Amino acid sequence: MHDPKDIPLFFIIGRPRTGTTLLRLLVEAHPNVIIPPESPIILSLYKKYQHKEFWTEQDLEALLRDVQKQQYFNAWLIKEEKLRSEIMKCKGECTFFDIIKRIYLTYPSMFSKEDIKLIGDKNPVYALYIKRMHQLYPDSKFIYISRDYRDNYLSLIRVNFEIPLVPLVVFRWKFDYLQFKKLWKRNPDTFYFLRYEDLASNPEKEIKKVYAFLGIEYKQEVFDFYKKEKEMKEAYGNSRELLDIHRSLLNPVNTSRINTWKEKMGDKQIRMADLVAGRTAEECGYERKFKKFNFLTYLQTVPLVVYGKIMYRLMLWGERLPYKIRNGLLEFLGIFLKLYWSLNKNKLRRKDGPD
Repeated sequence: MHDPKDIPLFFIIGRPRTGTTLLRLLVEAHPNVIIPPESPIILSLYKKYQHKEFWTEQDLEALLRDVQKQQYFNAWLIKEEKLRSEIMKCKGECTFFDIIKRIYLTYPSMFSKEDIKLIGDKNPVYALYIKRMHQLYPDSKFIYISRDYRDNYLSLIRVNFEIPLVPLVVFRWKFDYLQFKKLWKRNPDTFYFLRYEDLASNPEKEIKKVYAFLGIEYKQEVFDFYKKEKEMKEAYGNSRELLDIHRSLLNPVNTSRINTWKEKMGDKQIRMADLVAGRTAEECGYERKFKKFNFLTYLQTVPLVVYGKIMYRLMLWGERLPYKIRNGLLEFLGIFLKLYWSLNKNKLRRKDGPD
């Protein structure tokens, strides 16, 4: 195997429930690529460890404990002995970012692997912090996957990832894309835009373009990813909730989740979504049903858009805080979200959409 330091790292980002997990599986099924399930290890730990250049055994043990505490990391199914053994190889001079690569390479993929030429990191949350991620990894490639903001809303309200209010969800959809767009314009060779609808409608054509962007050979067998049902259930610990969230990934790539908003959203919701998305909708290839300005709809959406702007700015500002304070703030926001869902889940929960 190549020295982990010499293996490029790339990122798959986008809003939650836009097809990031589908894209991850279609790329991770390649024999020369490894992409663990999402766990925002880099974003959570870089503030604490990025400047460290020399590591003692005690330092590495501390890092090991921190990694194991990260959200969703248990789904990687890495045995602790194996993980510790790999991390301890970094004793002495090493960077945090090189240790991260070694941890990623420890992931026991459900797909057969040959010579690993690429390491991937799929984390939707990185879409909000894309500027920071690009600063940390200026030479890495970034793939941004988008989905119709109305279908994205319907898919989000069946899971407890965010407060599922139309103006708030669509504002976040727009905000994240516009952040990506700025970097995409400046770095067209290292940033790639993909629509979920195109991937679902023409999977072979689109995945060939993705592979060309990443510089790897096309493999037809990657489309058999859905046959790994047993392995996927093991990764999710046979959790019914998680399996339900990702149930569409147990089927071949299909178009069944495209334009569901036309049947499941009322005109009032669509008006709010179209107003908040604005011309960015057409820029991303989505046609608005309502383009004319409606003052009543504007009054209904403004408070939530303002709230969204404030919250996002606070989250971006909070990213500058020290490690413990930042993580404590995120935990507090997580508690607030769980409380909201516990009070509203019967009213808001639906069934739709891929991750």
